[in-house]
Amino acid sequence: MTSAGFAGRVGGLAAALGAGVVVGLAVAAPAAADDSGAGDSSPRAAAAEHSAGRGASGAGQSTAVPRKADPVRSAAIVSAARVARTAAAPAIPAPKAAAAVSRPTAKIPVAATPSATQSAAPLASAPASASAARGRRVTVFRGVHFVIPQSPAFFVKQVSGSGTFTTDSVYDLKDVDQYDWNKFTGIAFSPIQHDRNSVMVGWRYNLRSQEFEIAPFYNVDKERILPNEQTEVISVPAGETFQYNVDYSGVTISYGGATVFKPYPPGLRPNIWTAIRVSGWFGGNEVAPRTLTYYLKMK
Repeated sequence: MTSAGFAGRVGGLAAALGAGVVVGLAVAAPAAADDSGAGDSSPRAAAAEHSAGRGASGAGQSTAVPRKADPVRSAAIVSAARVARTAAAPAIPAPKAAAAVSRPTAKIPVAATPSATQSAAPLASAPASASAARGRRVTVFRGVHFVIPQSPAFFVKQVSGSGTFTTDSVYDLKDVDQYDWNKFTGIAFSPIQHDRNSVMVGWRYNLRSQEFEIAPFYNVDKERILPNEQTEVISVPAGETFQYNVDYSGVTISYGGATVFKPYPPGLRPNIWTAIRVSGWFGGNEVAPRTLTYYLKMK
């Protein structure tokens, strides 16, 4: 066989093979189309159509391979749909602050609220007020003469105020010294020895009348100038308040409608440079038989 004849046979075989390939492709394409369904809109149909398109345009591709769904793309599609729905939803206005103010609130009557200056227990404060009106509470302890607290002052010209004895001021010496005069207050012109030259208010407790007695009392060069028992003594019941005034003219005491004034006795001259206010003193020559208290108020 010649070269030309061998070449012609090879060309005919190639032509026959090419025609077979073309026929196979033509038969496979309708079968794939019938398998997927012409009106199918499922993801498989979409993938087949997409693959067929790529096969027609791609060189040498004879079959369509379906692609899996892309999760990222699907999530993007869902998110876009949600954003579109959110944008389309009507906006809800926020509640106004005035709505909270419009609610009625209960009001507390002014009369029902106690004032800060009102006393929560006026009955309990009454005794304290009474004590304050009586003045300072003075105590004489059992077995001593002097009182606590002391109330000295220098260069005094006048001592005045009020006094109140109570049942705690009662005492019984059980002898004649019961008639001695105790010292309530006054002015002394001898700062070291108050009983040398002084002008004072005296007091004592009368066991018979069960009342207290007050009277002017003087010391002149250590000599006691006692009050007149008939004209210069005033009786005061326990719990009652009397008034007193001691100055450079004399002693004045009063209770109720009774008033006694006694001027300076002869030989007693006031001296402002040595004048000192006298504190209380029990006795006489005897000490207090029990602890005593009374009230002293000074102006």
